Amino acid sequence: MNPRFDLTGEIGLDSATDASIGAFCDANPGPINVFINSFGGIATEGAAIFAALERHGNATALVQGVAASAASLAMLGAKQVLIADSALVMIHEPGALAFGTSGDMRAMAATLEKMTAVYAAIYSRATGNPVARVSAWMAEETWLTAEEAVALNFADAIAPAVKDAAVAAAAFDYRKFKAAPPHLVVQALKNGWATASLEPKYGLKV
Repeated sequence: MNPRFDLTGEIGLDSATDASIGAFCDANPGPINVFINSFGGIATEGAAIFAALERHGNATALVQGVAASAASLAMLGAKQVLIADSALVMIHEPGALAFGTSGDMRAMAATLEKMTAVYAAIYSRATGNPVARVSAWMAEETWLTAEEAVALNFADAIAPAVKDAAVAAAAFDYRKFKAAPPHLVVQALKNGWATASLEPKYGLKV
């Protein structure tokens, strides 16, 4: 059994960080499994995790529940991406909370545009889809089923080991996304996630 790392919850908090997964990769230079169930988080941290997994070169990502936003970029650093048939992948443009002058807002907008371009380029390189097409998907906030993720090269295959094993999506108020699948919104309301304070505590988020 390959060493296992669970990339869950908010990217950039607790163990879902570049530092944690970097240390794990350094301690396990052979094949590793990274189980992903995350709604996203800090955009720069997602990019750093992508780089750490790509640099390791022998990671298998197994998506269960959801790999959204920053988590969807992080997963593509793996050598192979497997996805449960009940899981979802989502890509969209990075967003941020901002406060300050008009100059501050313009600076933040410029930063977000650069981060969006970085994400689009990485998605394109990892999946083979043209940057323009990926950018359009990001602008729309695109949710992919397991079958769609495989068809569009965001995943390599539906994982037999977790096929039919419905893992609940990571706890989050999915109403905060503009195009979340209805069943995730229902799940958030049913489980009380919609009333919880789950805003990222700092930095850029996606």
